[in-house]
Amino acid sequence: MKTNRWFFLSLIFVFISASFASAQWSGGVRGGAYGGTITRPDLITGITPDFHWSPGVSVALFAEGQLSDNVAFRPELVYQQKGFMMREGTNLNLGNFPVRLGVKSSYRVSYLETPLLLKLSAGNELAKVYAIAGPSVGYALDAQLVTRPQAILDFRPIRTNVPLETLGYNRFEFSAIAGAGISIKAGAGELMAEARYQHGVTRLIDAPVVRANVRNQGVSVSLGYKIPF
Repeated sequence: MKTNRWFFLSLIFVFISASFASAQWSGGVRGGAYGGTITRPDLITGITPDFHWSPGVSVALFAEGQLSDNVAFRPELVYQQKGFMMREGTNLNLGNFPVRLGVKSSYRVSYLETPLLLKLSAGNELAKVYAIAGPSVGYALDAQLVTRPQAILDFRPIRTNVPLETLGYNRFEFSAIAGAGISIKAGAGELMAEARYQHGVTRLIDAPVVRANVRNQGVSVSLGYKIPF
């Protein structure tokens, strides 16, 4: 765990040192959807339910420092909902009418994150394609369990706040991001469409007794706009 932490801190230092030297800066916003789940430890595969993808939101403010024609550094401040979904129940067949009985639960953790991304692009002034990659440091703000009973119809969801401290939950999370996008000249700035994959490096549960190999993973799609300073 300490090795991973020092590795990411070293990458952060290198990116920041390189970017502030002579970069031309722009700023922007982006927002979209995030779909997340968690890894399932092999040792408890037989005794845990299946973890499904859970929808969330992802919104960000970002700056972008242009280091050269095709290379840029992009630090971000992101609010993101991570988590997973579980479904427990059974299907009944009443005559020829299938009836679903059970519970659908979504566990959502709200994170504030600071990705530090390297961007490589190709194209011209009107349109560019690009790839992004880099580390991210996040802090879990709060968690909520959303339970929705199912019996023919979905009932109103029950929302329960979950105290992270009682779970031995790691509030700080290091993760890695890789993605791609396209930007198009629009007025004084650029319109962006982007997709990315994010995989956690930090164990989410790291209590003295329980060290489950559970990590966040997810994909996001977003639209954004940036304008030069």
